Parts: sequence; structure tokens; C-alpha cells
Amino acid sequence: MRGLKVVPRPKPSEPGYSAVNYEYAGREGSIHEVVELSGRSLAKVGFKDRRIVYYYLEDLELDAKAPRKTFHDP
Repeated sequence: MRGLKVVPRPKPSEPGYSAVNYEYAGREGSIHEVVELSGRSLAKVGFKDRRIVYYYLEDLELDAKAPRKTFHDP
């Protein structure tokens, strides 16, 4: 999934999220890695301003057709 383009769509009042998660909601980013946390998949998402924000995988709108690329790639 590394490099897959995503748009976060976090659920309102998700206890695992902070204000930063909602600030980046709706912005396009790309997955850097996916890990398991307490039985849920958590994605490390990088944004164009080089900010990294973690989201539950279920709260990401995936664009499987887009080229896979992170801000580390040329």
C-alpha cells in the first residue's frame, strides 16, 4: 500500500483522533506504511507539507488508480 494516494475521511468524535486528524481531513496524502494497533489497521499518511498524520485504514478513501508515490520519491 506504500505510496497509495488517499483522502482521510475520519468519523466525527473518534476517540483515537486529535484536532490534527480533523485538520487534515479531506486533504490528499499518501500512505507510508500500515501497522496493526489493537486489532485495527493504522496508516501513516504523508501530506504535501511533509506532515505525517496517522489514520485508521477504514477512514481513508483509497485511489488505487493513481500512481504510487510519497514525498520521498522524486
